[in-house]
Amino acid sequence: MRAQVMVVMTVAALFTLTARADWQWVEVGTVENDISQDETQATWAADDCELISDAAGAYLYHSGEIIKKSKDTDEKEQKAALFKAGVALSQLSVNHADVYQVFCKP
Repeated sequence: MRAQVMVVMTVAALFTLTARADWQWVEVGTVENDISQDETQATWAADDCELISDAAGAYLYHSGEIIKKSKDTDEKEQKAALFKAGVALSQLSVNHADVYQVFCKP
């Protein structure tokens, strides 16, 4: 049930980010930009960045909880499946943290 909720939350967050995107593709050199290479800005809105940060934290928390369950389980197949799920959630957390670093850090 938790995994389903997390998947739905992720899809909703990604849909929100893509629906609110205010950029468009243009040919290189057609846009005049006053920002020098030394100046940087956060690309995404603060609300979107907060969603990404919250998702990264939620994935990391649930990863730890699932790995704890895998340690408590005696059945080999279930232990392996829970551990794989915990590692997958941990990787999702890392991916969200990377996205946050790229698009949200000024």
